[in-house]
Amino acid sequence: MHEIESLVEMSVYCLHESQDNSLDRRSLFYSLYELQSQFDTGFTHFRVMDILTQHRFVYTFPITAHPAYAQHQAFLDSLAAARKFSFIYTEPENEWDAETNPVAGYAHFDQQQQQYILYCDAGSTLWEAFVANGTLQGADAVPPQLFDVFTMARIIADYAAQQQYRDVLASWYHLLPYMVMAAEQENEPIDQEALKTILGHVVANDAIYEENLPPIDELPEGGELGKFCEWWYAPAKGKMKTAAELDKDIALDLDAVPFTQEVEKTAAWYDNEVRNLLEGIHQSISDMEDNGYDEAAQKSIETRLLQGLQYAIKGLELAPDEPGLLVNMGSLYMLAENYEEALASYNKALAIAPDNSYVHLNRAILFYQMEDVPMAIDSFEKVLALEPGNEFAQQWLSHLKNNG
Repeated sequence: MHEIESLVEMSVYCLHESQDNSLDRRSLFYSLYELQSQFDTGFTHFRVMDILTQHRFVYTFPITAHPAYAQHQAFLDSLAAARKFSFIYTEPENEWDAETNPVAGYAHFDQQQQQYILYCDAGSTLWEAFVANGTLQGADAVPPQLFDVFTMARIIADYAAQQQYRDVLASWYHLLPYMVMAAEQENEPIDQEALKTILGHVVANDAIYEENLPPIDELPEGGELGKFCEWWYAPAKGKMKTAAELDKDIALDLDAVPFTQEVEKTAAWYDNEVRNLLEGIHQSISDMEDNGYDEAAQKSIETRLLQGLQYAIKGLELAPDEPGLLVNMGSLYMLAENYEEALASYNKALAIAPDNSYVHLNRAILFYQMEDVPMAIDSFEKVLALEPGNEFAQQWLSHLKNNG
């Protein structure tokens, strides 16, 4: 569920940007990822890993620091030699089991440090082991607090309103009715005051996006849930459609989006979908590299490439000078081995953002795929001129110059 992944990612950024030094970000991050674990989502920590480590929610160690390294040395060393991302279970060499052998931490090769790194989240089983053996002490040994979803959402909404971060508010507005339904089904408390505060922030910041709204004729009626939905969606009534109208929109209206003040937001939606599709495609490719070719996975990749290109084209119709969309469209074309279109997309992005090192980096990778080594070298050099500390570009430039 990409919407949940995006909500968590944006909420992490929002909390990070807050100037409140008393804010318990560590516990809020813990609560956000506990919420995310309730949904069908991917592992997204690395999207915001610098923030998670800065606020000491994630801790990093060399793999040799694992509390049971001596017992599992051969196994852990083999992971390090493979340099692949891996979840680390409570019993590392046994099969995963949610009850008896859950995930305790994870490991990944860090390109900058050139080291295989062990990661653990505050509150995890591996974190508890590091606390028990004295590696983590003081404030780092204090368990994070688990906030209920309504308290957490109110805290995040407060800071999002201060920052005028409309996308965060819009995402929570979309999610919270489902959390109310879940709480009612489980007979759990619902913080009405928190919901009133959040709704106030949403309305004040005009953060109700039409494309996220449910069909008006499918809202619950009667009972406490019906009353809640009537109140919660009252500010959105003018934007809500029936199920039949939404079905018609899906079939026809993508080609008839009017040019309004909402254009920038709609283009951003397309861009977000393209990024999510790209991430999923890369993960599928990585899985096949690890486990061998899979025809169903390959067909899924091809389908998502086509869908991603359609979304990118629609987004660029609304925001033709958006370099991020152009770069992502180029990446989709490159994965589809349509190198001419990929280069055209990157060149358009470069014309708009000539000093963007990320554009030059993508062009360098493309030139390498096209077997144009001189142009790949030239592009990597431009990356380093703009970003001298880019380890990835340094390594590739050295490789290309040394090996032709």
